[in-house]
This record gives sequence, structure tokens and C-alpha cells, in this order.
Amino acid sequence: MLFACAQHHGKEIQRGATSTAAASPAPKPLSVTERRSLRAVIDATLPAGGMQSLCVLDERGVQVYGRNATLAIPPASAQKVVIAASALADLGTNYRFVTTIGAERAPEGGVLHGNLWLVGSADPVLVSNDLRGGVKIIAAQGVQDIRGGVRVDATFLSGPERNPLWEASDAQYGFSAATSAISLDQDTIEVHATPSSEGLRARVWLEPPSGIVSVTGDVLTVAAGLPTTFDFQPLNRANAFGVSGQVAADERKAILYVPIRGIPLYVGDVFTRMLLKRGIRVAQPPSAGIAPRLGVVLWKHRSMPLLQIVSKMLFESNNHLAEQLLRALGRVSSGVGSDQAGVAAERALLRRYGIPRTGLVLVDGSGLSANNRASASTLARLLDDDRRHRGARLYNALPRAGIEGTVRYYDVGAARGRVRAKSGHLAGVASLAGYVFSRHSRTFAFAFLFANGEDADNVDSRITRAVQRLADF
Repeated sequence: MLFACAQHHGKEIQRGATSTAAASPAPKPLSVTERRSLRAVIDATLPAGGMQSLCVLDERGVQVYGRNATLAIPPASAQKVVIAASALADLGTNYRFVTTIGAERAPEGGVLHGNLWLVGSADPVLVSNDLRGGVKIIAAQGVQDIRGGVRVDATFLSGPERNPLWEASDAQYGFSAATSAISLDQDTIEVHATPSSEGLRARVWLEPPSGIVSVTGDVLTVAAGLPTTFDFQPLNRANAFGVSGQVAADERKAILYVPIRGIPLYVGDVFTRMLLKRGIRVAQPPSAGIAPRLGVVLWKHRSMPLLQIVSKMLFESNNHLAEQLLRALGRVSSGVGSDQAGVAAERALLRRYGIPRTGLVLVDGSGLSANNRASASTLARLLDDDRRHRGARLYNALPRAGIEGTVRYYDVGAARGRVRAKSGHLAGVASLAGYVFSRHSRTFAFAFLFANGEDADNVDSRITRAVQRLADF
């Protein structure tokens, strides 16, 4: 199974304090002896063999170590630094996604004659509670009866919901969620199992409630202290799942995050149910379409600033956020919200910044596809360019190894807190790209990419040791 650092749906990991490394004065260049020593320790730590691409740049952008540095291989989730840099550059750090609810004409006497339109602009972090807030505001404006129905406009983005170059067997997992202009809860639904009395069936329910998603099967309540094993399996029709397993009686609840397909209709259904629960009548079932000119806006939701979204994406290695950003980038830069348009914008940025692109192949934003190709030189040069010329936006957005994000498990020893990086994993692929602030005030930009089929833990261990050695220079 292919995976690229699965996304997390829990509380957002908080970004650490900004390091002063990006602003520190540059020390003297490495001497010939120091370069020779650096090459020796990395060669000893990362032996040659298989497909690998390695590159280390000093604080002046000079390559001080390279092995197959321009060889393009699958970068896995380390590729996310490309969409991060591109989105920040072309959309801007303060860019916000806007979701709108409106109608062709204002309600009269509590009655909305016509449809209620929900229009998305690819907000990757819109959640159900946001929509509930919209419903509350609509109710506060006196709307009691919608004579039409909820209509969802998701035409801001285009293309298939799921990249056809992703592994088909991954479609059931949350890290392979769909992409949509009206994305909700990262296009997953929560399936909850709440224990009852020992030996009886647990209660299985959906959050948010939906009539489009069906769940069948039994989950047993077992004695307190026993393990909870709650799982699901897609059935032979869209958004239908079978559940099984057990929940311990002392477990508050177990939750699965299940990916949804047919996002516009799903969101329309969820939104309609929210309106009905609030006591607002809706005459017609939800549907998708192209919104007309809206004469009245009843609710407008603005996302958090893009810089926070990018940081969240890098901390969590969140594939869904990366894919939403890629298509949004394409839409804003060219008017076409497709993967291809987003990739074209990424390549244009690399060309504009003078970043080498030898062998570069990009087919998605997340790095989830094994068809992607990038070299260590491309990633390291992009990271170096950001630190020296773009205000160190990536530097400050990346998590600190050994402390936070998906790199918190990298034990970098005494370098803890001085390494900021993005990891990546696919089957047979392991990568790490980022920065090392050394004990002698040097800031290295590096990319270590391996596609040699080795066990990821073994490769990660060697990469970690190499980073520790860099931190000593």
C-alpha cells in the first residue's frame, strides 16, 4: 500500500517559536578540510546503493555535498515544499478562501423564494461547525422557509475528485481523500461507535449526519480493559461502508475517518439537514449547479490565512490540504482549477526563481503518487532560495525534528530544536528535506531522497544520523 504521511484530523499541532537561524550572520565558508570532513561523515552515514539523490547547501547557497544531486526520483511527501512555496508566492501569505451562502433575491416575510446557493472556492479547512454557524446566521435573519432547495456550486475547481495516478487500493483511506471546491471536514465523515452494556451492540452513528452515507454491520461492546478494534470496509457502491469490531465498555467512543465521494451532493445533503434541524423548511432535495448572480449574500466565511494553512499542511503532512492548494493555485494563476494548471504554476515559479528542474515530474501536490519525480538539488535549492530571498517563510512553517509534527519521532539528539524538515514516505521510498542550524551557527539546506526499496525505518535512522553530523559543523 502506498502512503504519504497520513493526515491527522485531531487538534492542530502548534507551531514552535520562530528560530533566529534565518537572520543570523553568515559564518566563514567551509574550508577545504571541513568540506572533506563533511563529505566523509555523510558518505559513512549514508552509504551508496540503489536509487538515491542527496544534496546539502551552505548558508550562501553553495553545494557542499552532493551524490546524484540532480537525479530525479520519487520524493514522497517531501514534495509538499514545492506546493507550499508556490502557494505562498502566487496567492500570498494572507490569502483567504471564501465560502458564500446566498440567493438571487432577499427573503420576504421569512420565505426564500427560489434556491439557497452554497458556493465554494476550495477552502481546504472548512468544517461542519463553520456551516452550522452559517445556518445560525441565516436563521437569525428570519429565514423560515426555503421554497427551492440547497444548490451547491463547486465549479471553482475542475477534474476528478481523486487523482487517477494514485494507488487505487488507497481510496478507502482518509489520507487519500477527495478534492473539491466545496470540501468539508477534509472530505471525510466521522463514523462513531459508542459502547453500550457489555455483550450488546455499540451505537454506530455519523458526524455530521448524512443520508448519502450508509453504514451497516455490528460493533460489539466488550468488557472494560479489552482492546478496541473498530474498522470499516467500503462496499460495492459509493459512500456505503460496512463496520465491524469491538469497543471496550470503558471507552468513551471510537472514531473512524472515512473518505467521501461525490462531495457537492454530500455537502448539500449535510447542509440541508442542518437547516431542517434548525427548523428551517426546505422544499426540494439538494443538487449541484452553477450559481447565478446572487442578489443577496446571507453568509460569507473566510478561512484562516494561507500561511497558517501551509504550516498545518507541512506539520501534519496533510495530503488533502496539498491537493486543494494545488488546484486553487491553478485556478488563481490561470483560471483553470485543475491539477495540470496547478503543476504548470509550480513549474513557472521554479523557473522564475532559477531552481534546477532536471528530470522533474509533478502529477499531484502531495507527493502521494509514485509517478512524481524530483531531485535533491531541486528541493534543496528551493529551500535555500526561500531562506535567503523570500523571508524564510518555509523555514518558519516547517516543524522541528524531535519536537513536533510528523518529524517529532526523528531523534536528532543534541540537534533537537535546530532541525526543521519535511519527511516523506511511500512504499520503498524515504525522504527528508529541510534545514539544519549547526552548533557553529551555520544553516544548511538539505534534501536526502531514497528510493531503494529498503525498510523505511532503517533509511530514516541513517538520515537522522546524517542530520546529526551536519549539526556538528
